[in-house]
Amino acid sequence: MSAARLSRPVASRLGLAFAAALLLGPSACQQLGSPDVAYKEVNGKLGAASSTAAVDGAHLPPPNPEFAGSIAHGALDSEAWWAPRVVPPAEAPNVLLIITDDAGFGVPSTFGGVIPTPAMDRVAEMGLRYNNIHSTALCSPTRAALITGRNHHSAGFGVISEQSTGFPGYNSIIGRDKATIGRMLRDNGYSTAWFGKDHNTPTFAACQVGPFDNWPVGLGFEYFYGFVGGDANQWQPNLFRNTTQIYPFEGQEGWNLVTGMADDAIDYVTRIHQINPAKPFFIKYAPGATHAPHHPTPEWVEKIRSMKLFDKGWNEVRAEIYANQKRLGVIPADSQLAPWPDDLLTPWDKLNDTERKLFIRQAEVFAAFVAYSDHEIGRVIQAIDDIGKLDDTLVIYINGDNGTSAEGGPLGTPNEVAFFNGVNMMPVEQQMNWYDEWGTEHTYNHMSAGWSWAFDTPFTWFKQNASRLGGVRQNMAVSWPARITDKGGLREQFCHVIDIVPTILEAAGIAAPQAVDGIPQAPIEGTSLAYTFDTANAEAPSRHSTQYFEMMGQWALYHEGWLLATKVNRAPWEAFGAANTDPLHNQVLELYDLNTDFTQSTDLAEQHPEKVEELKALFIAEAEKHQVFPMDASVAARLVAPRPNITAGRTTFEYTRPMIGLPQGDSPLLLNTSYTITADIEVPEDGAWHLNLYGDVGKGDSDLTWQSVATVNRAYDGWNLSVGYRYLDYDLGGTNNTDVTFSGVIAGASFIF
Repeated sequence: MSAARLSRPVASRLGLAFAAALLLGPSACQQLGSPDVAYKEVNGKLGAASSTAAVDGAHLPPPNPEFAGSIAHGALDSEAWWAPRVVPPAEAPNVLLIITDDAGFGVPSTFGGVIPTPAMDRVAEMGLRYNNIHSTALCSPTRAALITGRNHHSAGFGVISEQSTGFPGYNSIIGRDKATIGRMLRDNGYSTAWFGKDHNTPTFAACQVGPFDNWPVGLGFEYFYGFVGGDANQWQPNLFRNTTQIYPFEGQEGWNLVTGMADDAIDYVTRIHQINPAKPFFIKYAPGATHAPHHPTPEWVEKIRSMKLFDKGWNEVRAEIYANQKRLGVIPADSQLAPWPDDLLTPWDKLNDTERKLFIRQAEVFAAFVAYSDHEIGRVIQAIDDIGKLDDTLVIYINGDNGTSAEGGPLGTPNEVAFFNGVNMMPVEQQMNWYDEWGTEHTYNHMSAGWSWAFDTPFTWFKQNASRLGGVRQNMAVSWPARITDKGGLREQFCHVIDIVPTILEAAGIAAPQAVDGIPQAPIEGTSLAYTFDTANAEAPSRHSTQYFEMMGQWALYHEGWLLATKVNRAPWEAFGAANTDPLHNQVLELYDLNTDFTQSTDLAEQHPEKVEELKALFIAEAEKHQVFPMDASVAARLVAPRPNITAGRTTFEYTRPMIGLPQGDSPLLLNTSYTITADIEVPEDGAWHLNLYGDVGKGDSDLTWQSVATVNRAYDGWNLSVGYRYLDYDLGGTNNTDVTFSGVIAGASFIF
């Protein structure tokens, strides 16, 4: 920009400020009184239609600069001026952030597991393996921490959204002062997209009337293809493109979301590249695998079955994983493996033949889901390679958002939803009715906790257990070929999912914003891991020195290698008992030195009582800082706790067209109330008709056969009706407090409550 141009009297004062900032540096902005914004890099002549610039990002979106050209009465005597299009800094990489679901440390082959995960292996071979990264012990909380860079309570996700309560740390609302990485990168010139699971939309905002500010498209992601909630039927998911429900599976036999999602992501990457090859992308890729229901394709089940990985049983599989981990060097050679918990889970040699047969089937289907999902992730990575962008892409592949789930209980279940209704010990003989259909559309299956314990090797306990490494220790592979040269290296620094946002920002050369939409931003609470990318820092001390953990009353505090942890007092499938009324103090406290005890095996609390007291005080300080209080140890009780619902106060609901996918938070609340269901229907000419009513809602004195939750989703025929228009009326209870009316519903529809 020339000095003559700057001297024009029609140039704005703000335009001068921007120009001066380019010449004198960012501090000039403050001297000239402009907003806290400056162009860091300008490409082309400032003011030209083709100019681009990277911004300092202090305020997002960047404030519009005032016009810096000249305006006379006629266009020929005036000078046009365009604000530069915002782009990331020149060396900013593409980012592919992958997080799988409900998978513990011992699941992937990359870290010694018996299940093949070649895509994760590929990332690790191109880059680095991390064996000391941590989650929050539960899905929604980990994902909130992952995309905000703040602790889960700080981000309003002390528990999953379905358990939200009216306290700042637990309301399932990501506040506007905690912008996500999607929003930060979007406003700095990235294309942003989210594929797969969205478990960070409040249940009371999860339907098609919104509001959508806490959907991915409201959190800074320009494109969303996925499902809203904790899990999904992979054969017929409650699927959205942005905020519109879609049904790509209709008429497509064998369609599965795992492949459908990869196909859509590949299409997106290719499209974005073809339109503007210079624009970097950020993709959050979050498959439903391996959260229940475990729904792989039959081909993948057969591939895994033929490998006979699990015929030897969970005790020997656990030992095999442990040996593999030592051989690969992903755990220390002197790590200790705790004895099998005989009092909690039956050893394999104590099971009968029928139990073994069922449990092997459960593990094969789970493993097929893992391998299938990893294969499709591999297709997405390859698509990035095919367009020539893999060298300039930061790939972060996190295995699991918590430890392996044990919510199937000791026996597993053909219907995961049974757990949430207190049915978690269905007899093996009854479960065998679904043996051949395990993992198909006829089941919503989960496996025995015996396998979950094995898949958390070398640690103990499961998802939900925030005080045990089996609940919070994940593993991760990171590659960035243009930047990371220590191919296949191992990093052992303590880190947490809150460290991912600052890592991405540093890699992109983008600062965390001071304000977004005029709202001052809470500080990022994580610590960048970018220093670990350098070979010289392979063994550098961790820069993340203190971290609290808390989930449903179980808690821990990590500080400089020490771990204070509450003793586990509830198995994850024990969700309906009386809760600990004083989870802060009514606990047995254990102490571990993780510097020398990788697997949390030797309790040192009695030897170091002063350290116990010191760390407990530090935990309380961290808990107060991050909105952990009031601490609540309840589980199932919070599922039915009062929370916002757009149906509050209504007693009549009329649906004149099919209502598919109406979520619980925005549907008639029928718990603990009497209600009447009526429907006007038209029976087709052939007279073939049945009514499906799902849910354990009554014990029948009626003409309808009501299906128990324990029998999954196999429907029974109700009334057989003759051809023509008919009116149905079903009254549950003595006083009709709620009416649900279906008018003109096509015969054969299912009413699901």
